[in-house]
Amino acid sequence: MERHVELTTIVQVDVLCGKSFADLETLKDIILKESDNKLADEDYETRYEDTFCPENEIVDEIINEMITDFKAATDEDIRCTGYWGHIHEKNMSTNTHNHGTDYVSSVLYLSVPEGSGNLVFLPKLNQYTNVAYRSYFYPEVGRYYLFPSYLDHYVTRNKSEEKRISISFNFEKVEE
Repeated sequence: MERHVELTTIVQVDVLCGKSFADLETLKDIILKESDNKLADEDYETRYEDTFCPENEIVDEIINEMITDFKAATDEDIRCTGYWGHIHEKNMSTNTHNHGTDYVSSVLYLSVPEGSGNLVFLPKLNQYTNVAYRSYFYPEVGRYYLFPSYLDHYVTRNKSEEKRISISFNFEKVEE
């Protein structure tokens, strides 16, 4: 008797990995100059670790790179709705969170000292625990990840003496 089986994918979560060719060193300096300009005033607020990033041509170039790469990978159009910097000193990390109702989010790494932590995604595929599906991504300077905004993620502790610096983005889907 011949057996016949089929594999059906019920859930698939894609993460797009790309590379920016913008002037990341200058952007890193811009974010560092804003280090006292936090997006929240109290250290218990989730946006306290987020740093203001002023509008500039470098960020515009990065946004265009991401939009172009996302379109090539998905044939979908997106538009940036906001961005901000992250400066992680030694022993800092980011708790598990997601970006709510946006369509796609992204993080781009500007400074990644050895031992400064990893990006970890936690897709909610099990109501009791999602750690079995946890995926680690190892940052590199200039690398960015675009992912569904609903996808839970966190950043492990920076064990380096140096600062880890990144910039995050949110995008909405452009409907035709």
